[in-house]
Amino acid sequence: MSEPSLFRHYQIVQDADGNNVELVRNSEQVAVLAFDLQRLEYVHCHVLLEPLENRAEFEESCQTLQKRGHPALVRMIEFGEDEGNPFYITSNVDGEALRPYLARLQDIPGWLAIMIATRALETAVALCERGEFLSETPLDSLRIVQTAPQAVQVLAADFRVIDTSAGKKRALKASFEKQAKFLRTFLVEQGGTLPDHAVAVADFAELLGACLSSAGVGVIAAMRELRTSLQKLAPQQLSGEIPTAQKPRALLAPLLAGYQDVARGLVNLVRIQSQRLDMANPYSMRGTLTKTGRSVLIEQVPPARISHVSVKEADDSAFKITKQRDNPSLITLALVNESDDITCLAEEVAEGISLAELMRERHCLEVQEAYLVLAGLDTALTQLDKSTLPACKLRLEDIFLLTGFAREDSRSTKLLVSKLNEWPAFNIIVRAHPTLASMSGRGTDPGVLLPPEHGTRATAWHGGWLAALCKFLLGFEPPLGIHTEPMGGARERETVARLLDEEIAKVADAKPAQRSDFLARYARIIQHYDHVKPNEPARAGGAESAMEHKLKPRLQPIPASKAPLKSGMSASLGVDSPRSPGAPLTSGGAAKGGEKPTIGFAELLFRNGGSEPSPPDAPDWAVAAASATTALPAHLMVREDVPIWLKAAVFLSGSMVIGAMCAHLSGSALWQKKNVPAPVEAVAPPQSAAIVAPSSKPTPAAVPKAIAVEPAVPKAIPVPPPPVEVTAPPESSDTRGSGLPLTLPPGAMNLRDQLSNPPAPPPRP
Repeated sequence: MSEPSLFRHYQIVQDADGNNVELVRNSEQVAVLAFDLQRLEYVHCHVLLEPLENRAEFEESCQTLQKRGHPALVRMIEFGEDEGNPFYITSNVDGEALRPYLARLQDIPGWLAIMIATRALETAVALCERGEFLSETPLDSLRIVQTAPQAVQVLAADFRVIDTSAGKKRALKASFEKQAKFLRTFLVEQGGTLPDHAVAVADFAELLGACLSSAGVGVIAAMRELRTSLQKLAPQQLSGEIPTAQKPRALLAPLLAGYQDVARGLVNLVRIQSQRLDMANPYSMRGTLTKTGRSVLIEQVPPARISHVSVKEADDSAFKITKQRDNPSLITLALVNESDDITCLAEEVAEGISLAELMRERHCLEVQEAYLVLAGLDTALTQLDKSTLPACKLRLEDIFLLTGFAREDSRSTKLLVSKLNEWPAFNIIVRAHPTLASMSGRGTDPGVLLPPEHGTRATAWHGGWLAALCKFLLGFEPPLGIHTEPMGGARERETVARLLDEEIAKVADAKPAQRSDFLARYARIIQHYDHVKPNEPARAGGAESAMEHKLKPRLQPIPASKAPLKSGMSASLGVDSPRSPGAPLTSGGAAKGGEKPTIGFAELLFRNGGSEPSPPDAPDWAVAAASATTALPAHLMVREDVPIWLKAAVFLSGSMVIGAMCAHLSGSALWQKKNVPAPVEAVAPPQSAAIVAPSSKPTPAAVPKAIAVEPAVPKAIPVPPPPVEVTAPPESSDTRGSGLPLTLPPGAMNLRDQLSNPPAPPPRP
């Protein structure tokens, strides 16, 4: 067998017999399947058989397709002229051409015919919006790929980069409307609206081919109207999936070993659980490692004749690097095994929600939700840059959001219909090693919106790539077959769209911005429009919130004591306040002076739970009300804005009350010591009443001596009480006392005590 041919850094793919794999051969060009050694992906090499008559027109057409990419169109990677032969390189479409696919079938379900027609019209519109690039035989240049059990895509795999006809092709509206009417009438009469009704493929292929051949730049509006009318004919509910005989064939499948050969090579290492194919990733099987019992995805590494040894080297590097603890954001390769000329790898299953699944369910995210994804992805991309892995392509299917729930868990399904700021804290991991699905061009690659980069570069994950990904997240470039309604205000979306276009334009000028600069500008727009809004009680379209699904998101309210939220947010985002004069809205870079400890914006959204921040000049009670939560009643809420002096006063007062109660119970309280027994009755002296009578206003010194009582003596030792000395008032002419001390016998009482305490009346008979 001869060695594979090499054109620049593209290796021509050979089949088992050593022949080049040809995709197109006609009077205009020859296209072969090749493998890009730099990007580690399959490409189509188109070589034109005739020399160029107008080189400037050829270059202009290729540059237009290169700058304005679309998910429905293959990516224009490179173009030029080699030894007088013009060529252009496009990405691969891992599917079957539409004409051969329809030619081998007798009939197909009506809903499948409607889906193929609508997808083909979508691709034709995307191609005509960029110019007259639709080929004269569209059924040969369009390829069909199955992406789900009941979903297919129709992608443009070839273009008309030069006009070979005598004059420019002009699409007439009347001609297209006539063919469109025939196609729509045929689908209605054949029962296309019925889920289980079959449609004759021969007639359908003829009408669809005539309709697409009459399409062009001048009938874009009519093409959109036809697509909308056909979409209304599709049944609402579909039963079953596409039959096996009617499934489109994968392009690389005949070149690879069978599933039985792969399972036989890993029989002692992996126990295959199921051979059921996932059409989004048809080259993988699910199994369990016999030693550890971990679930893995098994697929074969393509041999050298259809790829290159660099793929095996990249897998070996990923096998060593992903096992290190320094790279928790990279999916781990559990096994790379080679036996019987078949090399296989085993990848640990990421128990999370892929970004592609989230977009299929939600269709588009809100602006602040997209920031949460971008901020979490920035950490994973930083680890990917440090790992030195040769990955330069990440699809939506390669990005996973880990929430701690298994993918089959019902809670994961409920999270798909909830906003991301209602989720528990999630981590993002990425698949950094090359897989067959990624190398064959399956899935959604945000890089199709960027012009190809040539030469050396520091990293492929710059601000422009994040901007391209954000276009898919916000619905500006929705995946095929998904038509979304814009979410958010018009002004906010326009501002974000301008920012994304600016970042992508920088990539075209070979000056891509850093991820941190792009995230800072994006965060400034969110803060400017106060895009953090309260959670809605019910979601549009019948979707329910996480609380209605009885989920318990880990969301905590911001305490009212941390009221200056605006300044903290601005400092943490690295941007100036939107109210500061002289600062442009979309200026990049980080702000100066971030000494205060603050909280990041993504963490703020998680902790705030989507609540709307209060205005900057709002009083304390308004800030407290804005940050309060409804999870607890009002009487159970604990305020954290009480001054420290008030807390100390309450603490001291409570301590005094408790101490007084303890002293009272122990009998050592001060008020208990003052409650002495009744005073001892004094014995009246033998003097006259004039001498005994005290003054109406006794001196202060005399009163204490009259009532002074000595400590009680134990009853076991009877001791008579000491005599009480009473000082009589001074003697005068009005018969008052002379002021000498007067000793009263025991039991006597002076006149003042008798008047203040009269004796009890005698009991009545």
